[in-house]
Amino acid sequence: MYALALLTSAGLAAAGLPYFHIGALDIGIPIQGFGMIVAAGVLIGATPLRRYAEWHGVSDDHIRGLLTWVIVAGFLGAHEFDVLAYQFDRLGDATMVQPAGWWFLPPALWPSNWPLVLRIWDGISSYGGFIGGALGFVIYVWWKRLPARLFADITIIGLLPAFTVGRIACTVVSDHIGAAADPGAWYSFLAMDYPRKLNLAHLGETYPGTSEFIRAWNLGLLEFLYLVPLCAVVLHLAFRGSKRPPAGFLTVLTGVLYAPVRFFLDFLRPEDTDPRYLGLTFAQWSSLLAFALALYAARRILQTGKPAETVTRTSREAQERLKIILREDEEAHKQQGADRHAEAERKQAEIARARAEREREDSALAAEAALAGKRAPADSADEASEPDADAETEAEAETEAEAETEASAKAAGPGSAKPAGAKTAGKSSGKKKNKNRKR
Repeated sequence: MYALALLTSAGLAAAGLPYFHIGALDIGIPIQGFGMIVAAGVLIGATPLRRYAEWHGVSDDHIRGLLTWVIVAGFLGAHEFDVLAYQFDRLGDATMVQPAGWWFLPPALWPSNWPLVLRIWDGISSYGGFIGGALGFVIYVWWKRLPARLFADITIIGLLPAFTVGRIACTVVSDHIGAAADPGAWYSFLAMDYPRKLNLAHLGETYPGTSEFIRAWNLGLLEFLYLVPLCAVVLHLAFRGSKRPPAGFLTVLTGVLYAPVRFFLDFLRPEDTDPRYLGLTFAQWSSLLAFALALYAARRILQTGKPAETVTRTSREAQERLKIILREDEEAHKQQGADRHAEAERKQAEIARARAEREREDSALAAEAALAGKRAPADSADEASEPDADAETEAEAETEAEAETEASAKAAGPGSAKPAGAKTAGKSSGKKKNKNRKR
């Protein structure tokens, strides 16, 4: 059995990890595989963060606000501190890059020609991201007057998984090449065989030879292998229903467990990529500061802290209750939509009835107008025939008056004189009768 273990170890040591590198798509702003994996890590980390926050009754507004401030400030800090700590000599570099053919603006406005401090994709530092994210966290918590310890745990529960996935990106692009590893050692199977043609000066000096590959440590891989169990421990403590730690303890525990490992791993970093300041790298000084602050905060929290209040006994129950609430809200929205639709249909029906009623009234008015138009010519004809009837009546009256006059003259005798004005009186009486008839 012991011999089998030695043979297996020797076989693994002889193999090592093959070198691979994911490139980038350059469209002025390089779209790198590294950035895509980091973005995926942010999305993955946001899931436990949201779940832990909802378990403690934190509103969606605060979840979104916290994520926005920490992520934006973290990315800005990661680049700006990288410039100060690792690329300070490049600040005065005025080298111009030729823009793409489709670029119509001046070459100085081409993204690759922006000042280094604005090219946030050109170099990032993990501890710079921690510092920037911490500043964003402090500003948001102070602004909204939120409980700092609870929100620190909420932040670290999202940050730690995201950072773990981010170390996968560092591994696959091999951007943290460390010191040379002894190919004969049993643990060298964790090292990577880098092609000598990469011109790795620090490895060529310490690992001379004519072989095609140089076996060296992939520091991103080593840190990822440590972060996986650390992430599992922190998430287990965060979501267990009993013996829950005091608020803020998860954050300081992460600092206490991560900072020492990062401190010693940085001794494997070459000086040409990680310059020393008083014998230590920027990350090592940051690790010392983080470890000291985490120890002090852990002592205070264990003395005075208590677990944060939750809305349910377990996170699972909180998610089930949230699903019920969301389902009820969805059903309420659907009912409101149906009510609005029914109200709209009712109003449309009322408008249609009012329009039909108005059309019926318009039709009746039009019919009455047409009937009145037909009656008007008949009335005119009746009025025109009235003068003829009056003339006939007047003639009949005159005839009757003359007959009466003649009868009176015969009765009076042949010598009697005809009364003056008899005819005129007859006419006048006829006219009066005619007028009375008209009246």
